[in-house]
Amino acid sequence: MTTTAPTPARATVFRGLPRVFWLLFSGQLVNRLGGVVLPFLAFHLAGRGYTAGQVAAVVSAYGLGGLGGQPLGGYLADRLGRRTTLIGGLLATAGCLVLIAAAGDLTGLTAAALAMGLAGDVYRPAASALVAETTPPHLRARAFGLMHWAVNAGAAVAGAVAGVLLAHGFWLLVALDVTTGVAFAVIVAVGIPRGRDRAVPRPARNGYAVAARDRLLLLALLLLLLGLILYAQAAYALPLALAADGLPASLYGLLITLNGATVVIFQPVFIAWLSPLPRLPVLGVSMAVVGAGLALTGLAVHPWHYVVTVVLWSIGEIGMAGFEAALVADLTPEGAHGTYQALYGWTAAVARFAGPAAGAVLLQAHALWWACAATGALCAVFACLLMPALDRRVRACGPPAVPDGGSAAG
Repeated sequence: MTTTAPTPARATVFRGLPRVFWLLFSGQLVNRLGGVVLPFLAFHLAGRGYTAGQVAAVVSAYGLGGLGGQPLGGYLADRLGRRTTLIGGLLATAGCLVLIAAAGDLTGLTAAALAMGLAGDVYRPAASALVAETTPPHLRARAFGLMHWAVNAGAAVAGAVAGVLLAHGFWLLVALDVTTGVAFAVIVAVGIPRGRDRAVPRPARNGYAVAARDRLLLLALLLLLLGLILYAQAAYALPLALAADGLPASLYGLLITLNGATVVIFQPVFIAWLSPLPRLPVLGVSMAVVGAGLALTGLAVHPWHYVVTVVLWSIGEIGMAGFEAALVADLTPEGAHGTYQALYGWTAAVARFAGPAAGAVLLQAHALWWACAATGALCAVFACLLMPALDRRVRACGPPAVPDGGSAAG
């Protein structure tokens, strides 16, 4: 009897990742499906009669709290355990959402927004540390890229749902956001082993003091900061360019939808292609693509011109997503994934603040779009210059340890 040898299963972006990752992926997706309060908070406050300056004060308080949330979350993740920090941060965030909805005056709203910014980012370093620790190094870019995909997919659905719910009352948005946050906490509590609650042994608590002396990490964070400030122009400068061309605000909404759709549709395919490649070249090229896409915005006149530019820098975004956190994970010593990932998250938060400021100065000097192209090219060169040092670090660390994150998902 003739038998046919079985055909090997074709590798896909979804194969080989550990059980802990899929629990976190599911929780992140659920959580983002309910992430509807903050995007619509300004509409809610304006509807209650607050002035533009007062609304800005509340939103700024949230951003200020976010600058402290990541460092605090990294500290707690490495000392109290990843699981405890995840659950505590998610439940604290749910409580702050209720405080925002219940606040009766501007002082209460500002204080609640500040607390929300602080609590809302506490869980993120713990989640990233778990991904880094339980995923084999060669799959980290894939894992972090899929987490980025979950955020975009959830946000796309949330935006559509929130518009309907807001018409029936802000408390419905709060109820949805709180429910999904608590659901994420339950997924973590039930699915992730209690062993993840153990604090990092004291001798291995590298923390921020060691990170501050890690020159390669600091250089990598500088590269990421430049790339993230560049990417921030998509949110700050793009609407100003549309307004300057006399195009309606509704077009900006369509372009942002196009950005999300491009990421959701193409990111799984791009992750499969890019994840086997070295981190720094992919990051450098991706940042250059983002810079080129944004630079072409300065030449855009008609709506279809803007569509082309958005697709271009969205492709660059896909290449950046996942490789940033994976690069930081590759540089992290044993026991410090919480604090190192928190530094990456803090870098992203700083970029969200610095991006509009840098864009405003350059736009006033009529140099923004040229600066975007130059920054993208600079990032590509910078990434290439860091490659020898990264190779030496990887060789010095030896072969990676086998993660203990559970069975792989097929």
